[in-house]
Amino acid sequence: MTTGASDTKDLALADRRRWLSGLPPATPRPWWKRLLRSPMLWLTLVLVPFYCYCLASQYMMLHPDRTFPDGTVALGLNNEAIRIAAFWAMWTALAYFLLFVWLDRFRLQRPLTWLLTFAWGACASTWISIHVNSWAGEMMQTTQADADAGTRPAIFIAPFIEEASKATVLFLLVILYRTRIVSQLSIVTLAGLSAIGFAFVENIIYYGRVIVYAMNTIEVEDPQEAVMSMVMLRGVYTSFGHPLFTMMTALGLAVALGARSKWVRVTAPLGGFLLAAGGHMLFNGVASLNPVDALRTQWFMALALVGVLILYLIFSVVAETRLIRRRLTDLHRVGWLQERDVVVISSPLRRIKLLTAALFRGPRTWWHTARFIRLVTELAHTRAQVTRGTVGPGADDRCHELVHQIESLRPKALTETLGLAVIPPRRRRRPTPPVPVHPQQGWYS
Repeated sequence: MTTGASDTKDLALADRRRWLSGLPPATPRPWWKRLLRSPMLWLTLVLVPFYCYCLASQYMMLHPDRTFPDGTVALGLNNEAIRIAAFWAMWTALAYFLLFVWLDRFRLQRPLTWLLTFAWGACASTWISIHVNSWAGEMMQTTQADADAGTRPAIFIAPFIEEASKATVLFLLVILYRTRIVSQLSIVTLAGLSAIGFAFVENIIYYGRVIVYAMNTIEVEDPQEAVMSMVMLRGVYTSFGHPLFTMMTALGLAVALGARSKWVRVTAPLGGFLLAAGGHMLFNGVASLNPVDALRTQWFMALALVGVLILYLIFSVVAETRLIRRRLTDLHRVGWLQERDVVVISSPLRRIKLLTAALFRGPRTWWHTARFIRLVTELAHTRAQVTRGTVGPGADDRCHELVHQIESLRPKALTETLGLAVIPPRRRRRPTPPVPVHPQQGWYS
């Protein structure tokens, strides 16, 4: 009895050490206990009703017409305008969504994480921003009617509120679900998804206002041309804005997660946020104060910033590849992995070839192959955290568990690309030899 109680206590202490290190527990639990202990379950149960409330609140705010004290009427967004605006805003959001999901191919997040992050930007962030920006605009109004009354909140208030609301979900996921967020590309992906969710709803509002104005104003000769002009401006030419600025905050958070200094962990996210808000402020200022040359100026800004972003993403992919190769080489030297595992898993093209070939061999083979790649990648990142000293002592036990799981999946998954045909060749059936027919023998033979 004493030995059993001591073992149970040791397991509980080991699980607590692993939990403090952001690692899954070693003690096996039933699926329903794992589900109840999952932060993602409770996060989903809390956020989904909150998202519905945010959308309903914005609809009730923007749908009815508003009458001002001077007698002027601001037309609200009707259902037809919202439907048309959502159709045009959908394509920009879909293109950026696929781009960021493709970028997160090294350490894939769960689809539920992607959807919750996108919905945060589309629902919660827009709801917070529209209320705070409206309140700030009322506070900054003056008794004089000047041209700057509408630009002040857009330049001095909106950047800070919008960037803070979009980045809140990143800090929430890092705190509650830090086991899966281990690389810069993962944080950049989540930041981009939150930003394009925000831009998706914001584009619906802008497109809807143009549609309502064009349909109710006789001075607009071609409503379709007016709508498409706004779609090209916000959905194509300046669509990079929100993802780019939110990714600056994400980079500061990524630096903080990989640093051992407490000072860096505090100042890096703050510096990234100030850089994002400053860039957003400059972007809005150019668009608001110089409307004639705004599109041309923003286009040159886009070329420069997108070029820098593309270079950063390329260097990030190369750095991620080198990190995985170095850490897997360490594990190969101690005999935990095979030599070809280092070559195959550290190459993005070979990983894609494995998953594509497994897809043509059935869902079970694809699932085992994807899980094999994910576990080896997690092993590399766990080893990297050990070498940096950013994880607790429970990481050694986790590495042993990952090695055992990898070896159990090796016979069921595709692990080698040499000589692997993406589409398996069809096996030719050998023709069945004819059955010899012998003459029946009579009774007399």
